[in-house]
Amino acid sequence: MLGLSFDDLYDMTPRSFRNKLRGFTNHTEQLHQNSWEQTRMIVHSCISPHSKQKLKAKDLLPFPWDNDKKNKPVMPTKEELKEILAIREEQFKRMKFNGK
Repeated sequence: MLGLSFDDLYDMTPRSFRNKLRGFTNHTEQLHQNSWEQTRMIVHSCISPHSKQKLKAKDLLPFPWDNDKKNKPVMPTKEELKEILAIREEQFKRMKFNGK
């Protein structure tokens, strides 16, 4: 399944095995999504010439992962980064003067 020999498997730490398994799972999910995306494009290409409405592929055949990409974490602005940096520098100075 993972392409590991017995020696490779038993030489791995639990963490390295988990990382390998997570990578394999992500790769498999990406292949699965690519296959469904291809199916969606084929369906859209077959239906759109016969429709009077302007169809979008994502509206025609929505998938659960379409919404996942919209929920990515928001990056802080430059001002927020400057504030965070100033706070951390102040904390570092206090640690330095306290001898920690």
